[in-house]
Amino acid sequence: MSVKSEPSLLDIALTFAAISSTAFGGGQKASMRQQVLSRGWMDQERFMDGLEIAQVLPGPNILNLAVYCGQRVRGIPGAVAAFLGASVPPFVIVLIAGALYFKFAANPYVHGALRGCAAGALGLTAGNALELTWDERTQWIRIVLVAVTALAVSLLKMPLLLVLVMFGGAGIANEYLRSRKKADGAAS
Repeated sequence: MSVKSEPSLLDIALTFAAISSTAFGGGQKASMRQQVLSRGWMDQERFMDGLEIAQVLPGPNILNLAVYCGQRVRGIPGAVAAFLGASVPPFVIVLIAGALYFKFAANPYVHGALRGCAAGALGLTAGNALELTWDERTQWIRIVLVAVTALAVSLLKMPLLLVLVMFGGAGIANEYLRSRKKADGAAS
């Protein structure tokens, strides 16, 4: 995929700084997806590849994804710019929020606001999951894997490594069989 125009390192850093400063929870991934696709920095397939990689690597998914996107656009300098843009603003916000929280921790309005933020984060996460899987709705097996994985983690409290091996393995097997079927169909 060709990039529309090579963005400056400052543009990359500011884009990821804006995302990390204005979105939280699952909304960051959706916002990042919208930004990199609308700017032509990568296509949907490349973004989803990056999201998959970011989720299996250790560390914060959003930083992993930012580094992936920055690297795809401008190499190592782009990865560094994306990392700084995605990590410095939230760090400053957390320091300020932490100081304010400890100053006003006894205030019942603070607790109400935090409960509201938690509900908002849950809604953003659900919305993000729907947005990222919407294109997959015609592949019923993928939807089943997403649903079963969510149930295994949330209701059955299965260990994440076991879930990754089981359902990730099932997803890999499904994609392998699908690509073999597609290759066999093209060969005949």
